[in-house]
Amino acid sequence: MNLLMLEKLLDVSRKMAETRLLDPLLEYAMSVALDLCNGEKGYLVLIGENGELEFRVRQDKDGNRLAAPEGQISRTIFREVIETRQPRVVADAVIDPSYRDAESVVSLRLRSVMCAPLIARESVLGALYIENRANKSIFDQDDLRAMEYFAAQTAVSIENALLNDELEARVAQRTIELKQVVAQLEMHKQELIDANVRLAEEIYERERTQEELQKLATTDWLTGVFNRRHFFDLGDLAFHWAKRQHHMLAALMIDVDHFKRINDQHGHAVGDQVLQALAVRLLGCTRSGDILARYGGEEFVVLMPQTDLEKAMQLAEHMRLEVVALPVATSSGDLPVAISVGVSTLIAEQDHKIDAMVDRADQALYQAKQAGRNCVMCWENRQH
Repeated sequence: MNLLMLEKLLDVSRKMAETRLLDPLLEYAMSVALDLCNGEKGYLVLIGENGELEFRVRQDKDGNRLAAPEGQISRTIFREVIETRQPRVVADAVIDPSYRDAESVVSLRLRSVMCAPLIARESVLGALYIENRANKSIFDQDDLRAMEYFAAQTAVSIENALLNDELEARVAQRTIELKQVVAQLEMHKQELIDANVRLAEEIYERERTQEELQKLATTDWLTGVFNRRHFFDLGDLAFHWAKRQHHMLAALMIDVDHFKRINDQHGHAVGDQVLQALAVRLLGCTRSGDILARYGGEEFVVLMPQTDLEKAMQLAEHMRLEVVALPVATSSGDLPVAISVGVSTLIAEQDHKIDAMVDRADQALYQAKQAGRNCVMCWENRQH
């Protein structure tokens, strides 16, 4: 997965979070899926209340609507993805031992097929189905990984849109009821006012709930930066891209020095204020493309694409100096704050997951603590 693909997924994630109407969302998701994986045809299928398949979007790469979708997909592959809840890529269905005897594969002469489930809060909503009959081996594991991340984001957005549609229906029904009340009880104005107040509160609550759902999925509730889970989602993409392109990658593990003392002397509320202020300062030191997240407690983590050890050490030192330069304003007064930073870089021939880099940065952070705190150390040579 290249940098362009990673940036595109992040951009799509933001755009989908802004889309609340279901039908435009589904059409946008289908267009993006075809574009992401160079698909020839695509189908976005949702599972109805009775288990029936609803072909909500079916189109080719040029945006043309496809006819008779029910007979144009491999139900064998589709059902397997739904039942196993796992994405599937098939290089050449007509010769694949698992599918070559399937009636739909034989009749349609299917070649390259990729299908990913749409799962939100443990429920399977449906699946994205992409194919290219003209060629075999069009899709690979990188395409499948991109599709899997895209399908996960799409499922969350679809769930939010379904909630929006449900609430819109409730609002529409309530509007009808209100009109009936106006016609039948014209003299009861106070009752009408009360009903309007309840309607406004429901609309407000709907919008607030949707915003909170999206925020909770990706950000830390206290500091507003990415949370640990979203860091590893984005970090995994950046990690595999760096390995594939033979590019550099660096990780920083940051810890607030003597944070327990702040909590003990001034209370946890002041400790929270320190973490919030620290997040703002760290974010101001990051570059476009860097990924900052709260790792847990008083620890933060930063992933820096296309960054070697020397540059990572410079950036880490810059962060440290920015933090210690000014005390943090809190309800208990201005408090001096310092940080320790551990730095590590990608070892391409050794690392298979981003966790290894993060672990080494954590070890370097431990060395910084042992060296007296308020310093930067790297795992490679344990020195500033």
